[in-house]
Amino acid sequence: MIDYNNQELSKSLSAEIEQAITQLEHKIEELKTMRIEPDLSYLNSFYKEKTEENINRLNSRLKIPKLSLYVWLSSFVMLVLSFSVFFFVYSKTAETKTEIKKEYKQQLLKDNVIVSKENAELLKDMDLWFKSDPESTSKFIHWRHNKR
Repeated sequence: MIDYNNQELSKSLSAEIEQAITQLEHKIEELKTMRIEPDLSYLNSFYKEKTEENINRLNSRLKIPKLSLYVWLSSFVMLVLSFSVFFFVYSKTAETKTEIKKEYKQQLLKDNVIVSKENAELLKDMDLWFKSDPESTSKFIHWRHNKR
């Protein structure tokens, strides 16, 4: 009987093993045809966050050329403005200088410190005439002395 029980036990064991093997093969086939997709939502959110950070970093670097452009433009505007102010001040100074010279010359003419062109020509002609006729020089001096 022990033999019989052994045989039956071995048959039942072999039947169970074969059943387990067929179940495993069936599961293997099922797993082969089954589509496994991992959950990438965490990975996607991580990459989205890093991408936004990189885009913001690049955009901040793009603002620097705009800043340098504004600096160059403002420098050019300041240069043009300073040249125009310099030109305006210089022209006003030149006008004022000529006006001051003109007023000073008029004051000197009024005070008879300098001689006008007409009087200078008259004096030159008188000098030539006196040099050519010394007798008339003494008459003129005498006349002038009496006039005072």
